[in-house]
Amino acid sequence: MSRTSNIKIIAKNSLGSLERILRLVRHRGFEVSYFEANSYDIEDGLAITMQVTGERQESNLFHQLYKLVDVIEVNLNSHQKVRSCLGND
Repeated sequence: MSRTSNIKIIAKNSLGSLERILRLVRHRGFEVSYFEANSYDIEDGLAITMQVTGERQESNLFHQLYKLVDVIEVNLNSHQKVRSCLGND
């Protein structure tokens, strides 16, 4: 059964950061059905919103996303913060 999840990410706007995020999503077995990235005020960052669909557990994807060096914060559908690399949770 496919599940749809909304993910919000704050990431550094470094060379290849979007490609790394999208590659990880694909490798974890999810398909991106919506994607939007806008400038973010912290550290020349990006505010990324995406909707993904897949049959695997979303929690695995969320935990893998926050391990990426460019990712500062990952948020779930409910706006519950999964992890902040800033250490301010």
